Amino acid sequence: MNTPSGQFLPKWFWIIIGLQIIIVSVFALSTLFNPPPDFNYTTMAYITRNLTAVLAVILAVWLRSHAALFVALAARVVTDIVDATTVFTMNATYLKSAVPMVVALLIIPALVGMVFLWRRIKQEKRRS
Repeated sequence: MNTPSGQFLPKWFWIIIGLQIIIVSVFALSTLFNPPPDFNYTTMAYITRNLTAVLAVILAVWLRSHAALFVALAARVVTDIVDATTVFTMNATYLKSAVPMVVALLIIPALVGMVFLWRRIKQEKRRS
């Protein structure tokens, strides 16, 4: 779990970042370019929220900020959990099959990454 001195993130963490950026972007952009029949403000808010979250992750990486990346991943996890819960409460049967994929590829890896980042942030605070 340790990274060499001077390295921002370990190699395994880049997989988490890639999953977040690619999967979330693909979902948002596919909804934008192939809108559902009931396309409305809520759908547009979903697209905007997800693309904004992707930009937040990219910006946090570009700034090389563990704290910013932690916050961006936390926001992603919260929105994914809310979305997954909403799918079942609103009985959106056409989306139910996507929930296990979201949990396995987005929520769990982001939580693992957040634990790593939290430890890294605490280490940085102790050093300063």
